[in-house]
Amino acid sequence: MKWKYPVVVLLFVLTALLSACAHDGETQLSDDGLPDLRGHHIVVYSAMRDEVGRAALALFQQKTGCTYDYIYLPTQAMLGRVRHEKEHPQADIMMGGATHAQVSAAEHRLTSPVVLRGADVIPEQFRSSEKCWFGIASTPLAIVINRERWEQEFAPQGKNMPAAYEDLLDPDYRGEVAFADPNAAGTSYTLLAYVMQHDTAPRDFYAALKANLGTSSYNGFEAVQRVASGQCLLGIGFLDDARSLESSGFPLHTIVPEGCAWTLDAVARVDGAPHPREAEAFLRFCMMEETQEVLNRIAFSAATHPGAVTQADKETMAHYGEMDFRRAAEEQEAILHAWNDISPAE
Repeated sequence: MKWKYPVVVLLFVLTALLSACAHDGETQLSDDGLPDLRGHHIVVYSAMRDEVGRAALALFQQKTGCTYDYIYLPTQAMLGRVRHEKEHPQADIMMGGATHAQVSAAEHRLTSPVVLRGADVIPEQFRSSEKCWFGIASTPLAIVINRERWEQEFAPQGKNMPAAYEDLLDPDYRGEVAFADPNAAGTSYTLLAYVMQHDTAPRDFYAALKANLGTSSYNGFEAVQRVASGQCLLGIGFLDDARSLESSGFPLHTIVPEGCAWTLDAVARVDGAPHPREAEAFLRFCMMEETQEVLNRIAFSAATHPGAVTQADKETMAHYGEMDFRRAAEEQEAILHAWNDISPAE
């Protein structure tokens, strides 16, 4: 797909910019306090969009010399794999995915606290009070519309674009809503949790939404791709995913509802990580202003470091609604049961 080509260019630029890091044999490979980790290795499970996660690891390797294994998994799959490996951890880092997964991992002691100097630079709303995780980016859950199809099929009727999640329940959109499987994708589960926390009749919302769904997808980015390609008219996706495709020329229009659902791409050290020193260095790296500036330019998301967040992103963040991530983690089984128990015919 043509959206991949800018990623290749970005990674090339990152490599060129950072190749100046000196090989001086000292304990630090760069001048920002990160250790020299040449000859060391790290394993990262990531639910971030693939090119963003890989760019993060490439940048970390350039900074420290540390080699890596990078494994992409949707949010729920990542959490399930870390849980399955609890007795014999294989990964050092959980990165990205909907925030409820990081909360759940911490509560089940799948991740462990790490005390980092200067961690309080990240605002409290973006980090765990138990020091188990912190966000490196935030993004709202947007309504994504294929602009070309809308202008051809609905604009001539004088129909208004949806402005709230409830508008996706309109019967006119039967079979046209792109929505990833919430059993695997944190994107869709974030909406279900948000509805459970804000809607007076969440099961009715679930049933009406399910009646309008097009073909399901495995992750949230794939759902946005289906809207971008015109396979579906509209759908639910994180704003950063939509922006990445829109920047590559796809005819997307995004709407961020007032009081919207949102999530963090957070990072945490897996409890019993095989490479704890490398994991701590990676967390320090993710907290740095420079890192967040670079990654969030690629990711099209909002940095959590106050020095890296843009004014435009601050304006978007003003639309964020109340999200109880702990409650979303605690209610996961009940919410998914309610969703799975509804037949599309209801």
